[in-house]
Amino acid sequence: MIFYLILLGVFLTVILLTIGIYTLIFSSRLKVLNRIDTYANVKNSSYSKEDSKAKGFREEFFNLMGALGKLFSREAYKESIQRKLNQAHVLMKAEEFFGVCLATALGIFLLLFLISRTLILAITGGLLGFKLPNILLDIKKKKRMRALNSQLPEALTIISNGLRAGFSFPQAMSVVSKEMEAPIAEEFGRVIRENSLGKPMEEALQNLSDRTDDEDLDMFITALLIQRQVGGNLAEVLDNISNTIRERIRIKGEIRTLTAQGRLSAIIICALPAVVAGIITLMNPEYMLVLIQETMGLIMIGTAVFFMIVGVILIRRIVDIKV
Repeated sequence: MIFYLILLGVFLTVILLTIGIYTLIFSSRLKVLNRIDTYANVKNSSYSKEDSKAKGFREEFFNLMGALGKLFSREAYKESIQRKLNQAHVLMKAEEFFGVCLATALGIFLLLFLISRTLILAITGGLLGFKLPNILLDIKKKKRMRALNSQLPEALTIISNGLRAGFSFPQAMSVVSKEMEAPIAEEFGRVIRENSLGKPMEEALQNLSDRTDDEDLDMFITALLIQRQVGGNLAEVLDNISNTIRERIRIKGEIRTLTAQGRLSAIIICALPAVVAGIITLMNPEYMLVLIQETMGLIMIGTAVFFMIVGVILIRRIVDIKV
């Protein structure tokens, strides 16, 4: 036990020393990049009005996680994760998020190994721990994208009415960014900010499409770009798009209602074995120890988890109906 604690202390010391050296060397560059980010990115109001001490602690934590992530992350992975972070509106860099994944994996690995002394179980827990922040990020991203999609028809109606009242398109978008709530207010506000800093409106809208990756928003942006090239009644076009999106949202709601049983089945498949295992462990711990301590028991657990994952994937494919 003491040997493992010493080993853990040495490992953490090396990690912290490496991060400290990196921070000392690149601290001035990081400060400059952070100042640039305040102008290049739109921050929400709660973030910009944080208490200075809490904000300083968060920046230091993210710097440490970013330094750790840069030791291991690859460029393709960084681009994919950064896009997800932008879509979920998580104010982190890809390196920082990767550092959080590594720290979570390491913490769960050490915790399980010290408790069970089983290397296979600890490695499995570490791999799941590495994936856990990604799962939470995907959940936050999907929740934000659904909220944005539900706000889009109202936003298009506001822009259409603004155009009929004599506003320019940027002015109408600015009204949406001021009057509506997040996330669409944040995204439209970022478009206006990029345009005011000299970026062409077409490029700012394309950046919006890349950040959100939403089919309905892509339809709006495509129609807008075509209208800017060939002309036409933009207010009428936006009204038609708004009605189309409302119908798509209504149909998606009906589909979610009809497929609720299938999605509930996937949840039960995942939850029921864990709940039963927990109850048996409380009632008869020795009975469950065989599964954890014996090689055959670990193989059985791994096989069960594998087929559970396959079942959940198949159910999700069946109930995922495209509109």
